[in-house]
Amino acid sequence: MTVDIEELREFCAFGPDRVYLLLAIARSKENTDGGASDSPTMRAVVEEAADLPDTVAQLEHSARRFDATYRLYLTVNARDALAATFELRRRMDDWLEMRLHGDEGVAAKFRRVDDEYRSVLQSDGCADDSDFLFDLDDASRTDAEELESDLTARTTVRLVRETPNGYHVVTAPFDYTEFESDVPYELQTDGLLFLAYVGDAA
Repeated sequence: MTVDIEELREFCAFGPDRVYLLLAIARSKENTDGGASDSPTMRAVVEEAADLPDTVAQLEHSARRFDATYRLYLTVNARDALAATFELRRRMDDWLEMRLHGDEGVAAKFRRVDDEYRSVLQSDGCADDSDFLFDLDDASRTDAEELESDLTARTTVRLVRETPNGYHVVTAPFDYTEFESDVPYELQTDGLLFLAYVGDAA
C-alpha cells in the first residue's frame, strides 16, 4: 500500500494558517521484537499541496533509518498554525518561569522548540476542522460500503480508505448521538488517517 498523493491533494484543504501534519509511528503490533519502544514518533508539517510529495518522501526516508516498521498517517483535520504559535508562546513563558525558579530540566524544551511546536499543532485545541473518522477494524469492503451508505444519509462522506485492519471513513461533522449502523466502528473526532507502511510490512 503506497501513499496516494493525488488523493491527498484532493482531500486536504490548505489555506492561510491551515496546515496538516504527517506522522510516522512505529506501533508495537508490527514490531513484536520491541523495536517500537526505541523508535521515535516523527512529525512533519505540510503547508501546501505542492509540498506533499517531498514531505512524504522525506518522512519515509527518516523512518527507514530505524530498524522498525512504521505507519504513515495524516491528521484528518487541518491544524491552525497561528493558534499553535500562540499556544507555544504561552508554554515557553511557563518554561521560562520554571527555569527562573530553579527547574533545570525544563531547559531541554528550549533545545527542541521545533518538536514542541509540532506537538502543539497536533493537540485538539489546534484543530481547524471538526471532521470525523470512523475506524472499522476487521472489516470487509462490503462493511465499509454499508457504513458509507448509512453515513451518506446523515452527512457528507469525504473519504473512504483501506487500512491494514479494515477501513477509515472520513465524514463532515454531524450530530452522531442518534446515528445507528449494523457495522461496528470506533468514532474519532480528531483522528489520524492511515496512509501507508514504511518497513517490512510495506
